[in-house]
Amino acid sequence: MMHAKTIPCAQCRGDCCTGMAVEIPTPKTRNDYLDIRWYLYHERTQVYIDHAGIWVIEMDLPCRHRDPRGGRCRIYAKRPPVCRQARPAHCEMNEDDALLRFRTVAEYDAWLAGGRRTK
Repeated sequence: MMHAKTIPCAQCRGDCCTGMAVEIPTPKTRNDYLDIRWYLYHERTQVYIDHAGIWVIEMDLPCRHRDPRGGRCRIYAKRPPVCRQARPAHCEMNEDDALLRFRTVAEYDAWLAGGRRTK
């Protein structure tokens, strides 16, 4: 889902470098679903299901190389491939990948109690 305003790269403040998101296995068993609760017990951590049904854990963990004064990358010329592949249309500031987002265990438990529907 695109936001109403697209932020061009030239105006980038490096907000995507304030955290990381990693795909996790889709839960299938009771224990898998309980593991999601464990993720959500940690501060500054969220779990979401994207529009393709992929489960992702998102952690508010800033990159060590983000300049806190302006947000720019201090190792831009040597940045890793995952950073090089970033494009404005897929920028976390311009797009919300989440179809369903869990910020707390209570939100997650309510979803589980409601029958685990994503659409």
